[in-house]
Amino acid sequence: MDRLEEKLFREALVEGDISKLKKVSKGDVHNHCGLGMRFSTFNKWAGGNVVPPSKKIDGIRGLDEYLFGETMKYIKTAEDLEFLIEATILEAIDDGVKILEPSIDCSWLTFFNSQEEYFNAIRKIKEKYSDLIDLRPEVGMPKSITEEKMNNLLIPCIDSGLFKSIDLYGDESFNDFERFKEYYVYARKKGLKLKGHAGEFNGPENVRKAIEILDLNEVQHGIGASTDDYLLDLIKERDIRLNVCPSSNFILGAISDIKSHPIRKLFNKGIKLSINTDDLLLFDSGVSEEFLYLYNHGVLDVDELNEIRKMSLR
Repeated sequence: MDRLEEKLFREALVEGDISKLKKVSKGDVHNHCGLGMRFSTFNKWAGGNVVPPSKKIDGIRGLDEYLFGETMKYIKTAEDLEFLIEATILEAIDDGVKILEPSIDCSWLTFFNSQEEYFNAIRKIKEKYSDLIDLRPEVGMPKSITEEKMNNLLIPCIDSGLFKSIDLYGDESFNDFERFKEYYVYARKKGLKLKGHAGEFNGPENVRKAIEILDLNEVQHGIGASTDDYLLDLIKERDIRLNVCPSSNFILGAISDIKSHPIRKLFNKGIKLSINTDDLLLFDSGVSEEFLYLYNHGVLDVDELNEIRKMSLR
């Protein structure tokens, strides 16, 4: 089966055939669940009057302005959140994703009447699609979160046994990772994989601090590490995977030209990588399209992309 998939993957890239690419197994391990569906899907569900995102967005600030100024005004109930989770899963299944790690903000718990109602809702959706996809829910939190909310929202999510990983995201200029260290230590004790956003816009120091303070297993983005060979050696030595999102990097302005994307150097250095969607609603590019995007611009060849595809299936 693996050889047949590899053959199909190569053919699909050379032919530029998205429908073929969608038939090949892949992972999406950097996916924000609230934005994990196509804009057209979200807009139809929301009534058809949602303002579409811009083709170029001014970094995290621009992303947050759109998220909180536009999409969030349509999300008001527990049922709305259940729709977002299910829509994210359906998009992934359609794209041939076999392992999905959707980041679900811990604040979503507040939309439900109780913790158990929230956790059971996710479990029910997970079970519904268990024959089609390996869903590994991830609990996320913004860097702006208060200690009170970490204790009241994050800790119950960690304790639930439902979430398989933890993620931290937000403005990279706020890099006080020490504030979250004890929660990451606790998450590791509970068996969660440790992830964190770093190095999309900032350089290697941002990535190094995140890795060393939070003891990360994986970095969401991490492309800023590419300019520091010592840090890359550390990442390789610790077997840390960087979960890269090319379209996100370009549209948000983290890179100016896809042809010079740092993933090329990261691959050459032997770093474990994955290629992901980040926010499908904003960037309109599934994992299959991301592979084709890199191939068409000569960033990586067929065999290299296939190796990365396999790295995401673990």
